[in-house]
Amino acid sequence: MAPDDRRDALVDAFVRVARREGRAPTTSEIAAEAGVAEGTIYRVFASKDQLEQDAVQAAFCPGPVRRRITAVDPEGSLHDRLVAFTRIMQARFTEVFGLMGALGLTEPPNRGPHLACYEAGRHVRGPEGDAHVPVHQPLLDTVHALLVHDDDELIVPGPELVHRLRLFTFSASHPGITDGAVLTPEEIVDTVLLGLRRRDDAPTNGLTPTPRESVASRASRATRHPSHDHPAGARRPDREAPSC
Repeated sequence: MAPDDRRDALVDAFVRVARREGRAPTTSEIAAEAGVAEGTIYRVFASKDQLEQDAVQAAFCPGPVRRRITAVDPEGSLHDRLVAFTRIMQARFTEVFGLMGALGLTEPPNRGPHLACYEAGRHVRGPEGDAHVPVHQPLLDTVHALLVHDDDELIVPGPELVHRLRLFTFSASHPGITDGAVLTPEEIVDTVLLGLRRRDDAPTNGLTPTPRESVASRASRATRHPSHDHPAGARRPDREAPSC
């Protein structure tokens, strides 16, 4: 296996174990997950710290996210496109929240604009880029292109809709912020696109939500008295909303 392939395998293994175990993995766990001898780690990385740094950079790389967004059907309805986008972003946020919690990170790493990663559609190792170039601008440009022909359906410009949708997706996908009652992509999009106020004119475009357990009910169940879900004396995990 080529050195770059070994590095990629070890980086992927590090991220998988960290997310699964909720903590930084040991070198033996990383090696076992990657199916290699433990000594292999030190043949391609100077230290475990370097492996962790590479793993964090790869996990936060926006290139794969942009590749998935470009696969969204541009001919779908506005609602369907937004749900597809929100599903991608919610999965991304969930992965980021889990990794940050596992490694005790308080903010994402900064490696510049990831331009090579956007070109390749995957993480590409390299030196840090210009920190003054917005990291997510190519990603946002891709999203805006999906909405450019819907201005006549919106009361705000497409980029403003995307901005609000990203903000709401972040908060509605965080188990700490939502007290465990995480919203679905459909609920997120319907809230932003349609609002929650009852109207006399029922939607005729197929957006009427399907009856389901209310968010309040889920939140109430998720925040039951500690004695219902935790043994006496057990410490409840702290909730923290990481910045990313």
